[in-house]
Amino acid sequence: MRKLVVGLIILSLIAVGIAYIMTEQSDTEIQPLTINNVKGFRTTSFVLNTTLPKVPKKLMVYECVEPKVTLEYVSLLAKRFGMNEQPEKVFDEFILTDGNYHLEVNTKSGRIAYTDASRWMVGNDVDKPSNLPSDEKAIKIARNYLSEKGLMPADAILRDVTHPRVVAMDKEGSTIGVGFEDVKVSFTRRINELPVVGAGSKLDVEIGGNGDVINVYKVWRNYRPYKEYSIITPEQALEKLKEIGVFTGIKSVDKVINRIYLGYYTKSASEKQTYLQPVYVFEGYAKGENRTEEFKQYIPAIPELGGI
Repeated sequence: MRKLVVGLIILSLIAVGIAYIMTEQSDTEIQPLTINNVKGFRTTSFVLNTTLPKVPKKLMVYECVEPKVTLEYVSLLAKRFGMNEQPEKVFDEFILTDGNYHLEVNTKSGRIAYTDASRWMVGNDVDKPSNLPSDEKAIKIARNYLSEKGLMPADAILRDVTHPRVVAMDKEGSTIGVGFEDVKVSFTRRINELPVVGAGSKLDVEIGGNGDVINVYKVWRNYRPYKEYSIITPEQALEKLKEIGVFTGIKSVDKVINRIYLGYYTKSASEKQTYLQPVYVFEGYAKGENRTEEFKQYIPAIPELGGI
């Protein structure tokens, strides 16, 4: 459902000039990170608009604890969501649809996705700006909801609050109405004071009109210490980035890197992950002729674990 590259979802429902837009790994060998499947525009030329970070000489690598996703577990989880039907296993997913409510649990990552399909990202009369709780109240609702359902991680840190919406626009691109809006409360976490990055560590709760929770997405792998390794320097990581190049979704005129830091990388929810690997994160933006796009690229920090 969620992809590594996230963008705006656009629904082209054009009528009378109006468009609706929604704004297998070994136990003893670590699989290297790879960008062989990265698609987009590549360049080895960019501007470094930041200083290199100070980093430790060694970092701990953590082993992921394989999630125990069984029929019994998913059935119990479904009841917590108020769903009474029996889940079915389809490949790597347990799936359940009960009326308007849909639940998916991934066996590789433990990812949970719960949705009120009748309301989430669908134009309706309830999920409107005037019916939404304040951001502060939404945070409390999200925390209480996750706690009640047994889904609140002890290490969760509030990341941000956003307002996903579906808007009506005229032919000139001006907003003329809001068909849907909710309040999305997102959490993140840190390990050894370093952020966990990548698509495989995410917790979102979306609150609609009247304070109703209409969407929950959680992929939050458990882990334990594995082994400490020496890491490459920021200068070495930068040289590696120059070899590989920077990838973006647009053919840009300028690429600027304005932030560099260390983090622990997590794979997407559909992938099995054996270890959390330290990476250097390079963030910046690419400026094209008609638009500007932010990018984020990872360089593995430990040569022994394999390169790009």
